[in-house]
Amino acid sequence: MKKTTSEFLLYNSIFGLFVGGSYIVASLVFFWSGKNISLNPQLNNIILMLTIAGIFLGVKKFRDDHLEGIISYGKSFSTGIYILTIASFLYALYIFIFYTSDPDLMERFKKVMLSILKQVYGNTPLYETFEKSIQSFLYPASIAVGEFLNKLFFGIILTLFLAGILRKRVS
Repeated sequence: MKKTTSEFLLYNSIFGLFVGGSYIVASLVFFWSGKNISLNPQLNNIILMLTIAGIFLGVKKFRDDHLEGIISYGKSFSTGIYILTIASFLYALYIFIFYTSDPDLMERFKKVMLSILKQVYGNTPLYETFEKSIQSFLYPASIAVGEFLNKLFFGIILTLFLAGILRKRVS
């Protein structure tokens, strides 16, 4: 099968949208069940598992269906990063829209952040500085950018490992 850039982009974009969609569904399930989606370790763990499964299945399927079962470490890594970037961008866009459409959710996010900082820093001057910063600089766009970078950073670390597992050389 001929290996083309457009084939790579199309196939992996669709898979990235699928992975990003699974992040959104997981988030909505938490939200609709009354659980907090802001700084929720349970949701983060589920998204981490979805990331591992999504990258693994996406790269493996691309390797087997479009590369005749042979893929280098570099191609495996770049495929995983591409899928991850699309998924992270879609989730960040969702987060931006979600927090923009519900001002109450934004206020709850700020309260959660402040309560965590209060536990860590107590009544120190550092807490007061962070409190002012959160009130001044925390907006839906900054949360979305943070989510994008968070998913991308941890995904890159996972992809380094998964690319080694998925690479397959000519026998």
